[in-house]
Amino acid sequence: MTTFGGKMRALMEERGVSLRQLAKVTHYDVGYLSKVANDLKRPSLPLAHQLEAALDAGGNLVNLVPARTGAQRRAPVASASIRDVGQTVTPRPLPAPVVDSFVDRRMQRLSVSHTEELLSHLREQWFMLVRTDNLLGPRHALGGVCAQLTILTALLRHVRPPLRDTALRLAARYAESAAWLYEDAGDLIASRRWTGHAMEYALEVGDRPMVAWTLFRRSQHAQFEGNGAQVVGLAEAACREQGNVAGPMLAAILQQHAHGLALSGVEVASHELLDRAQEYATTDDAGDARAGHGAFCTPAYLELQRGRVWLTLGRPGRAVDAFESAIRELSPTYQRDRGLAHAGLSIALTQERQPEAAASAAVQALTVAQDSGSSRIFSMLASVAPHLARHAHLNPVAEFLAGLAATPAV
Repeated sequence: MTTFGGKMRALMEERGVSLRQLAKVTHYDVGYLSKVANDLKRPSLPLAHQLEAALDAGGNLVNLVPARTGAQRRAPVASASIRDVGQTVTPRPLPAPVVDSFVDRRMQRLSVSHTEELLSHLREQWFMLVRTDNLLGPRHALGGVCAQLTILTALLRHVRPPLRDTALRLAARYAESAAWLYEDAGDLIASRRWTGHAMEYALEVGDRPMVAWTLFRRSQHAQFEGNGAQVVGLAEAACREQGNVAGPMLAAILQQHAHGLALSGVEVASHELLDRAQEYATTDDAGDARAGHGAFCTPAYLELQRGRVWLTLGRPGRAVDAFESAIRELSPTYQRDRGLAHAGLSIALTQERQPEAAASAAVQALTVAQDSGSSRIFSMLASVAPHLARHAHLNPVAEFLAGLAATPAV
């Protein structure tokens, strides 16, 4: 019988991936991952999903995580290990664009003027959905994005130039948004698929900034997989494609390049890139992307990313300062980013051996994860649970572990 650890080891050998690389991607320590790989520990579902994506396992890892019984779900949190904390969380089925024959027939009959009006309406809806995501997270925005993609997919089967160009540009926006929302919700397969669709639409219409943005998105996928060289390569390709136009888009690409260097242990150059990104950061906090690609890239957002870079480089003390600065300065519009900053702060404080402060930050992040459906935040919090569980006698830690264990599927 194939075990989780046995399959994990086989995939690592096949992909040429080390435990140290997996530790950087998942934020679990090497020793713990070694126990999982040798079947000395049973992985939680959040960790299994992270390993699934990192090793491109095609469902072969998650399927080996045994289901838990109702009695196990009610086990006391005080004695919880990582296999208990968060184990009840199973990803919900996510909405997806569908092939709708009625919509397809309706799009086929649209007049030119009606098509123009529809495209204008969908453009305004996109801005609203971006703001919804920033305020509330993927759980509240993904359904709307997928519903509009159903319409645009049908429309593109029939619309002709010159309106086809407008439809393609808009479809690329929606597809890229779907890619981001699926990524945040923990579905990397769907995220890659919609990134590919966005790139195809952008290439057909000749939208070079969107092509660059899809390369940026692929660079983020490579970052999740711990592939520093590919992160750098794709970030540099995005920079070339968008023509080095100064602005928040360049700031976003530069900070992504910094993450790639950090994954390779290059400290000075990664922070030089973050400093350079600050020169192009925007002060527009509307959160609706009307300022274009990378409009979210504010100075506070870059401080959040600096904290993540410090964590990657193994400098949690410096990360604490960066995360605390980001939390102070982030606009209320960016609630999910605030949750990410609290989650990062919790990881950094845990590594600094400050369990009470770490748990307090984790509670703040957990609230955002529960409200938004952000799998990224939840996975970060699940990674600190085994390290905090030994301090379950402390009230803040007990509160966090209880909240994590009680969290319904995100």
